[in-house]
Amino acid sequence: MGLFGFFQHASRNGTSFWRRIDRFYPAGRGYWSVGENLFWESPSTSGASTVHEWMMSPPHRQNVLMREYREVGIAAVHVDAAPGVFGRRSVWIVTADFGVRR
Repeated sequence: MGLFGFFQHASRNGTSFWRRIDRFYPAGRGYWSVGENLFWESPSTSGASTVHEWMMSPPHRQNVLMREYREVGIAAVHVDAAPGVFGRRSVWIVTADFGVRR
């Protein structure tokens, strides 16, 4: 996202976010569900700031607090001069993916 200047759940080619992670939840292996939270801030951020913003947003808060989710992947990346929607600013982008499989 930071390198290509977009900020959305869908991949740059328009593919839904869950398609990026569905290989970890193969078909025919029962029930699975996933959710995703995104956040960006410039020029700096912290874990506390990111979680605070997610907790202030009802859909993001729901992902964080959903008891069903048992798997979490978190990534943070810094881009010095991110193009596109970031306006060539120095940004931190944080992604959290949540999942459950049975």
